[in-house]
Amino acid sequence: MSEKDDRSEQKPGRPARISRAAIAECALEVGLDSATMVTIAGRLGVDHSSLYRHVKGRDDIISAAIDVAVGRIDWTPPARDWREAVEMTAEAAWAMYESHPGLAEAIRTLETTPPAIVRAFAAMCYRLEGFGFARLDAILVVDTVMDMTNDSAVALRRLRQPTQKKGQTVEVAKAEAWKPMEHPDTYAAIRAATWAAYAGDPKGWWRRKLALVLAGAAALHPDIS
Repeated sequence: MSEKDDRSEQKPGRPARISRAAIAECALEVGLDSATMVTIAGRLGVDHSSLYRHVKGRDDIISAAIDVAVGRIDWTPPARDWREAVEMTAEAAWAMYESHPGLAEAIRTLETTPPAIVRAFAAMCYRLEGFGFARLDAILVVDTVMDMTNDSAVALRRLRQPTQKKGQTVEVAKAEAWKPMEHPDTYAAIRAATWAAYAGDPKGWWRRKLALVLAGAAALHPDIS
């Protein structure tokens, strides 16, 4: 039997097994800002058309991936008081955004809300109610903290991205705008301090914002320790 005939009689390999969960995991692995139907199909070893048996399209993949990432986190870990509870969940959200590039941006652009986000948000609000917050105040605090954390994570990612100028990041480009201008520059000190706070220690600056929000939350219910 010739080599050609031998090849023709070989049985085709078993098709790669894929599922909605596998597709979501793959999207998280490649990064949500880089996840496309073609990229994910290639990583899974299937034709991209086969993905449509499990997802409706790229937006559905992103939604599923977010659902997986958010669903893995314990949004109500043991805490001594409401402040610690909010701080812990905010830190968990920040860590999630750092671990999954593009996730913070994707949450803002999706037309739907993944179920895990709804469950997590409701659980956090319910927990603050348990600490004595009125329902609407609990919702306000959680919404403010999560919005601020998301916005800060998106801004930090933007700073790290490259510009059209070779070898330059957005951070380097923006820094030029905050340098002292021609003398006399009345606002030189403010310029320097603003940029140092904004770009010098982004996570530290975010934590100061979080402390400010928590101080405002405490003012809502001064009777709650």
